[in-house]
Amino acid sequence: MQIQITPEALETAQKILGNVSEKDAGKPICRAMNRAILAARTAGTKAVRQEYVISAKDVKANMTMKKARYTNLHASLTARGPTIDLMQFKVKIQSKGVFAQVKKGGGGIIPKAFFASTGKSAGVFHRTTTSRLPIQREFGPSIAQMFGNESVISQMEKRSSEVLEERLAHELDVILGGIVK
Repeated sequence: MQIQITPEALETAQKILGNVSEKDAGKPICRAMNRAILAARTAGTKAVRQEYVISAKDVKANMTMKKARYTNLHASLTARGPTIDLMQFKVKIQSKGVFAQVKKGGGGIIPKAFFASTGKSAGVFHRTTTSRLPIQREFGPSIAQMFGNESVISQMEKRSSEVLEERLAHELDVILGGIVK
C-alpha cells in the first residue's frame, strides 16, 4: 500500500497556509501521511486477524513501513516474507490426526500428517512417499498472501483515507491557529 501526495495537493496546502515555503507546507502533509500509514497498518492487522487465526505480533513482524519525510511526501507499507509455519496457526494433536485451522471458521484434519520435533524446532510434517523418509514440513500462507485478500485491502484503504483527511484538516487547523509551526 502506498500513500503519495500529488504536487497539486501540495500547492493547495500552500495556498491555504498563505506565503509559506514548500518545505513548511509539506510538514502538515507529512505528519498526516505518517498517521495514515500507521492507521493502515493497524487496520490491515485487524482485518487479517478477522480472517485468519494468527497473532498480531506475527503479522506485524513481516511488515515494513516507510514513513514520509518533509522533502519526500511518499509513505509505503509493504507485507512480504516466506510462507508461515503451520505451528503459528491453530494446531491440535488429536487421536484422529493433526487438526489445523488457518482461516477462521475453517480447518480440519490433515491426512497423513504428524507432529515431530526436529532439532531446535517442532512442527507438523507429512511423508512424501510410502517410506519413512523423506518428510516435508507443512506451511500456511504468507503474510503477503493474507494481505492480498480483497476485504483486507479495502479496509486498509478506507481507514487510511479517513485518517489522512482527518489528520490533514487537524494539522492545518493547528498551524493556522498558531499553535505549531
